Amino acid sequence: MNTKIFAERLRRAREDMGYSQRILGMRVGLSDKSISMYEKGNVYPPVGNLLKIAKELKKSINYFLED
Repeated sequence: MNTKIFAERLRRAREDMGYSQRILGMRVGLSDKSISMYEKGNVYPPVGNLLKIAKELKKSINYFLED
């Protein structure tokens, strides 16, 4: 899994929904700092968080993980 691709897809999907990092975080029970770290490619979200994010952004998990 490519960190840069993951981070870019997460940012793009969030922006396409019109969410700020803060709003996405609130909707999935995470801090905006966590969302920011994921979007910077510093860390990958745990599977449970990724499932919540994918569902909220109306994307499949594969959208975020496939190269």
